[in-house]
Amino acid sequence: MDIRSINNFRLFNREKIKLILEWIDKKEAIILLGARQVGKSSILYLLIQELVKRNKPVNNIFYYDLEDFEMLNILNKGVNAFLEHLESKGADLEKRVYVFLDEIQYLDNPSNFIKLIVDHHPNIKIISSGSSSLEIRKKFKDSLVGRKVVFEIPTLTFNEFLLFKDEEKLADFLSKYTLSHLLEGKIKIIDPSILDRKYHILFEEYLAFGGYPAITLESKESVKKSMLSEIYNTYVRKDINQLFDIENPNAFNNLVKALAVQIGGLFNHHSLTKDLRIAYLTLERYLFILENTFVIKSLKPFYKNRQKELVKMPKYYFRDIGLRNSIINNFNRPDIRTDIGELIENYVFTILEDRLSIFDEIRFWRTKSGNEIDFILEQEGIVPLEVKYQEFKDSSIPRNIIYFFDTYRPKRAFILNKNRLDKIKYKNAEVFFIPVWLFG
Repeated sequence: MDIRSINNFRLFNREKIKLILEWIDKKEAIILLGARQVGKSSILYLLIQELVKRNKPVNNIFYYDLEDFEMLNILNKGVNAFLEHLESKGADLEKRVYVFLDEIQYLDNPSNFIKLIVDHHPNIKIISSGSSSLEIRKKFKDSLVGRKVVFEIPTLTFNEFLLFKDEEKLADFLSKYTLSHLLEGKIKIIDPSILDRKYHILFEEYLAFGGYPAITLESKESVKKSMLSEIYNTYVRKDINQLFDIENPNAFNNLVKALAVQIGGLFNHHSLTKDLRIAYLTLERYLFILENTFVIKSLKPFYKNRQKELVKMPKYYFRDIGLRNSIINNFNRPDIRTDIGELIENYVFTILEDRLSIFDEIRFWRTKSGNEIDFILEQEGIVPLEVKYQEFKDSSIPRNIIYFFDTYRPKRAFILNKNRLDKIKYKNAEVFFIPVWLFG
């Protein structure tokens, strides 16, 4: 593709760009991983535009879609054949050359290709994308330690969603309530009613249809539903089934539906093997595939006392709530949904998962007697975060939070709710009440 044409594309910024650019001139190859249609190609285009802004020579920037068999054949012939191709296109190999490879998993041996480039051709910077971490693992026979840096690309966060809707002022407002700000105690108490109705309408749209970029840009709800159904049918039901030789497609698809119905619930592996009529190891394999193709993500329990707390049963959440809603065919407004609590919990999980780098770990907590905290953030200590999607008339701390405080004595806690924004003291700790739609 002509780099000059890419430079003219109208693209929306993504939060990962800033982090990726920190590696743009280091030796390591950059690999972007994520499900299909999450915007990996657009991020490659954004990086190209940034290089052009930095006055990097256009004749030393190249973009290749490896679904193009002609280009794929050139790369599969080896590094020397590729270098000859670059020179034939006018590249000056004595200077920095940026090579963007979309869908790198199509290469016969991508790990060897990257290893040779990084070790022997330091002027060439590889920036690539791939759609499945399992597919990448099968092809990447070497560990490439010290030769690559990997970024997972999710669907749009709510803040990015607002930018895609051309709501820059609302996105800027939300950016003042990032998780980092909250964890550092940098929160300004405001009256949430100052936000107009549009903000809440957009939040409800996000809860219904999720954050796939193309679906976000579509205005008709009927088309959004069709597009999500197409992603589910082609990516989950077809592509993943075929790519990993799923021996029991019916059980696999029923597992996906079961996960969609019980998001955030304790997952009983043995019970589900009976319902799906599959072996335990088969269930484990299917869950592993779904995680590594970015459909779901597991959450393990936090525990210190094996006698009183759960230590094994995980929870599962979907990486995109729109895809989850499509699977159960429920796009209703939040006020008439029976699963709104679980949906909000899944929304919060996607935010925490996207910000995982600022935590040592994310877990949940539950005692055998039934006390439970939705999320435990481990970051220089432990931080409980409870999702209570209800209206709070005052800043009363729920009993499960008090129980956790008395047991573990954390320095701060978060209660995500419908309406209340406040900060109070409990013993020697800070307790933050945050409206969930303000939690970005």
